[in-house]
Amino acid sequence: MSEMRDEGPGGDSEKGAKKGTDEVVPKYGSRAVLTLRFPPFPDPDGPEEQALVPHDPVRARQVVEELGTVEEVLEQLPVRLVADMPDPEVRADLDLVAVGCWGNAVHIIDPALGGDLLTYAMAEEVRRQRERHPDARIAGSVEMDYGNSYLLDVVDLPGGVESYAEGWDCDDEWEFAGDPEEVLRSIGVDREAAAEAGFDLDEEPCDRVWSDLGILAVWGLPGGLGVGPGAGGQQVSVFRVRRTSGAAFDLEEVWFGR
Repeated sequence: MSEMRDEGPGGDSEKGAKKGTDEVVPKYGSRAVLTLRFPPFPDPDGPEEQALVPHDPVRARQVVEELGTVEEVLEQLPVRLVADMPDPEVRADLDLVAVGCWGNAVHIIDPALGGDLLTYAMAEEVRRQRERHPDARIAGSVEMDYGNSYLLDVVDLPGGVESYAEGWDCDDEWEFAGDPEEVLRSIGVDREAAAEAGFDLDEEPCDRVWSDLGILAVWGLPGGLGVGPGAGGQQVSVFRVRRTSGAAFDLEEVWFGR
């Protein structure tokens, strides 16, 4: 999206700056997150996991440069707490990507991974990450609030075990793929423990909290962090980026309905 603000001098620059304040269509709270967890994975029968190690800004720079939504990193902004990373409100916010690298966990907040049933940015990035990192557990989650909310959640485990669910919260016609029961078996969490942590296989598929399956896969019991144990106090690096042409197109579709 940055290239849309890189206007010429004088009046064009002022016009570009004003365009950066265009308000997005999805309501505050809409976001897309992608998390990777590398071995060793949480032991569901072991002691409660210890606190995550401090954030690694150097590794975070490498992660953002490898994202399929990013053409170039334009600026590395000051590190901030993940809890202080705001959701997009105006066009300029769509140029920001946050990355937390906490030991064997990588957490990415990128609005270009958002969706609306017409774009597939999250699924494509999960595919790219799987090719790069065959040993990682990967979970992606999208929530876009247009009055009704579009939800997408994907879990992709090493060895080809996966679960995918997407749809509108007002609609019973969701799309599903993979086997969530096999995901739970693969991570060593039984149905009852999963239900207590928020993902209940006894509910109708459209009523399940699919994002909690991803939380279990990457953070383990007792339900993990939400974005990881104590993640509100974890730091992330924030980058202002230039988007690829494909990502810029998807951002217009998802965040402005164009």
